[in-house]
Order: sequence, then structure tokens, then C-alpha cells
Amino acid sequence: MDAIDNLVFATLQSRLQSGPITSDFLPLPFGAFAPGNSTPPGIFNPSFSFSIGNKEAYTSFPDYSIIERSIQRHWYDINGNGLPPRAQNFQYTWQPLGAISDFTNSSTYHLMYAYLIENTRLLQIFEKVIEKYLTDEDLGIAQPAVYQWLINSEKLFFKDGNTNNYNIRSLLRPSFDSSRRNAYYRLLGIDLAFGDGSTHNSGMTNYQKPKNANQQFIPLFERYLSEIWQGYINARNISGPNTADVNNLVEIAMQIKELLAARRGGRPGGALNAYAATSLSMEEYSSVILASWFTFIISDNTQVVQFLNCQSSTIGERLLKIGAKVGIPAHSKCQALFEMAGPAANILTLLEAGGYLDTNATVQTMLSSLNPGNLPSIDSDYMNYFLLVINNWEKATGHKIKNPESNISGTVRLQANGMKMQPALN
Repeated sequence: MDAIDNLVFATLQSRLQSGPITSDFLPLPFGAFAPGNSTPPGIFNPSFSFSIGNKEAYTSFPDYSIIERSIQRHWYDINGNGLPPRAQNFQYTWQPLGAISDFTNSSTYHLMYAYLIENTRLLQIFEKVIEKYLTDEDLGIAQPAVYQWLINSEKLFFKDGNTNNYNIRSLLRPSFDSSRRNAYYRLLGIDLAFGDGSTHNSGMTNYQKPKNANQQFIPLFERYLSEIWQGYINARNISGPNTADVNNLVEIAMQIKELLAARRGGRPGGALNAYAATSLSMEEYSSVILASWFTFIISDNTQVVQFLNCQSSTIGERLLKIGAKVGIPAHSKCQALFEMAGPAANILTLLEAGGYLDTNATVQTMLSSLNPGNLPSIDSDYMNYFLLVINNWEKATGHKIKNPESNISGTVRLQANGMKMQPALN
């Protein structure tokens, strides 16, 4: 279940499913439950998923305000709020929602997802697509559904005077792009790979760079990935020495957790609106919804992709073609960025939540979960997330995770053609 699924469900229902919101990257033990299924939510937290066609129809709905309200409703749902009174049996009754999603310890929608997606230049490319279509006829004349998607995208994410709860733009923060960049730098300690690719936000690269930022996060995260890889290799070693240091992995996990928690300002345990009450929650939610909206439309050869005549078998190739069409080159390693965005977000969600990656026994179980003879499990799912991130991180950055000794010491910088290690000046 991805963000668009959640928005569709928030529109069609008065509440979301019981239990934590899941995503396409999290396992569904007994499969996805169709919307309207009479089976009540149970301990396995059934998830609702919609077809590509249904989600295309939803994102092209003729009244964008319906979608806008669903974004706001979803924001309230994930914070465990009750909805306003609604008519039931001809009487207005209060419908308490209780703890719909557990955001007390960690966000399911992690800022890392939006950061990696934005580095593909997806948002800037589609901003240009929308602008070109609305001001000229270079792209041709779109069929009604495609035209409505373009209008909805403009109204939802590029209009002036937006005051909804998911908005992070105001007189004090006039640029949506700058607000996201500020949030990325605060939590992850790193800039985007490109400069000002926006047509309308000239101050995007001149965002207010915070004094308090996790600049040590990326080096620590890379070290963590490298240690995970060594632990995974050693867990499969049945003849040679096992040099895996599980204690070290747990220690690094706790360091990353504390680093991220420091920027979020802590979460009042069990309190209503616990997620909303923390720093960067609105920036995180808004950025992930934005990234998910545009990622979905190129996740398949949708009507929009067909209109642009940019069909392909992979999401990365579709974006490269669309970027070339409007004159904004996509990140050359955008496929790797797309592939690791969800798994990386889930890893950081696990780290922030605690109780798994900071526990020796569960870490050891995870490292050996893919050994021959082991059945698929939640542990093997988590190990696969790490392998996806490790492999694609190397592709996107050029930085060796599996063989860190070959790297040049210096500062990690994500550049337009990949994140590379720059030699230290001193």
C-alpha cells in the first residue's frame, strides 16, 4: 500500500485501516485486502491496494479539491484524530478513530524516501512538463484524463495561497523547494545533487541552511551499511572465521537513532498527535506525498507516459526520456535511486522505531535469514531491504560499501551524476 492507495482509501472511507500504515515495501502476511472487503481489520493489519487504472482515475479526478481534502484527511488519520461528526442513520454522531496508525516512535513515511526521489530530478522535470503544456502546444493536445492530471498536479502542488495542513509554504517560507531542502539538510545533513532546476523558485538553492544539522549522518549511515554487508557475508561463511561484530552494529544503530531523534525533538509517548507534534513531521509528510504523486505516474506506462511518448520497461528510463523531452536531464543513476528509496526509508524507520536493529538477537537472526535452507520471514525481508540499498547506493554514488578500504577519504557529496567521495582539502 503506497501513499496514493492511502489517499484513495481516505477519500472512500471515513477512516484508514486498523494498525500501522504499510507500504509496497512492507510484507503483507496474507495478501492485500480489497477495498470494501467485509473481513474486519485484525491483528495482521490488512492493507488496501488499488490497481494502476483505479489510481490513474483517482489522480485525474475532475475535482482536485476532493484529492486535496483526502491529503488533509490522511494527515489527521495518521495522527489518530477523530473525524468531524458525520451523518449516520439520519443522526450526527462522533466517530472516534483511536490509534489508526502508530507514529509515536517513527514515521512510516520517511524523509529519506522524498530525498532520494527528488535527487532523480523527477519534480523539476514534471514542473517543466506542466508549465510547457499550459503555456504552449509543443507537447501536443492531451486527452481529457491526462489534461486533468496536469491541472490537478498544478493545483495541488504549485498553486499560490495554499493553507492546508500539509503545506510547508508561507510568507515566512515562500518556497516549497527551499523548505524541503532545509528539512533534508537538517535531518540527513546533505544537499540535493543539483542546483536550481525550478522554473519559478529562484531562491531554491539559497535556502536557509540550518546551524543544527546531522552532517555526520551520511558517513555514519555508509559505515553502518558496510558493517551490515560484512555481517551478512560472515553469516554465510561456514568454513572460515566469522568476524561479524553484532555489538558494533547495534551500537551504530543506536547512534543513528539518537542522531535522527535529536532533530525530531522527541515524541511524547502515547500522546494524541504525537507525530504531528514533532519537528519535521509536516515537512516529511508533505514531501513524501509530493514525491509519491509524481513517482506513481511513471511507475508504469500510464496515460501520461503514453501521451509524452516516453514508454519503457523501467521507471528510470521513462524519467530519462521525459527529462530529455523537456530539456531537464534526469539523474543518470535515477533507476538506482528509485529502487532504493522505499527500502532505505524502511531501514531508517526501523532504526528510529527501535527494538529490532538495536537488539543483538534480532540483528543476528536477520544477518543469517537468507542462508540456504531458511524460509522467507520478516527477517529476510529486512535483510533484502539492506541488500537493495547497499547495491543501489554503490551504483548511485560510486562509493564502495562492500569494499570501503578502496574509498578516498573526504566528504560525501551527492552530485548530479552520482554521489562521490570528494578528497578532503586538508
